[in-house]
Amino acid sequence: MMNRDKPYFVKRVIAYLIDFIIVTLLATVISMIFIRNDDYQVKTEQLMDLTRKYTTNEITREEYTKQFDEMNYYLTKDGVGTTVISFSVAIIYYVILCYLCHGITLGKYIMKLRIVGANNKELNVGNYFIRSLFVNMTLSNLVSILFVYTMNKDTFISIYPKVSSVLTLFLLATILFIMYRNDGRGLHDILANTIVISTKDIKEEKDEVKEAEVIKEKKTTKKKSTK
Repeated sequence: MMNRDKPYFVKRVIAYLIDFIIVTLLATVISMIFIRNDDYQVKTEQLMDLTRKYTTNEITREEYTKQFDEMNYYLTKDGVGTTVISFSVAIIYYVILCYLCHGITLGKYIMKLRIVGANNKELNVGNYFIRSLFVNMTLSNLVSILFVYTMNKDTFISIYPKVSSVLTLFLLATILFIMYRNDGRGLHDILANTIVISTKDIKEEKDEVKEAEVIKEKKTTKKKSTK
């Protein structure tokens, strides 16, 4: 197994960014084809204008926070269709395809990485699903969908930002775990019972095993020939 070092962490970051870009582009294209939401676009522009007013000191921080929270609620509600698409694409890519490809996404393939079970345990779809929830915006999308449909505006504004902050802290903790644990396992890996290893290391291990078998066979042959 690969020990934690700087090149390993960089490879994981690059692999994550590649996969994130792919999923984001796919979700964006699908949303553009199937969803047309003029209200969402208008509210997005209003939010940008609100931010501009705050940065230029045209409104106070209290006014900005109050209006931002309200706009965020309506943006989340109007953007549910896009969120559902993003959630679905993430599940297909990070869970189903990753399971079918035995722990390899396109990003991990390029960076020669692979997800395997800790202690050599075989992984199932559930392992990949749990792993995906916490680092690929999957849980965040799911929470926003559930909250906006089960809560009124005031409750959403009160609770959702706190939940988002907790998820963000979890992601930061995961990054620190990957950086400083010798096995490179993040919190999502621990919860899902997974570990990310280098496919190069797998090849080297197989070559070592094969070489050991060849040496053992030669010794056995030599013993037989001396009898």
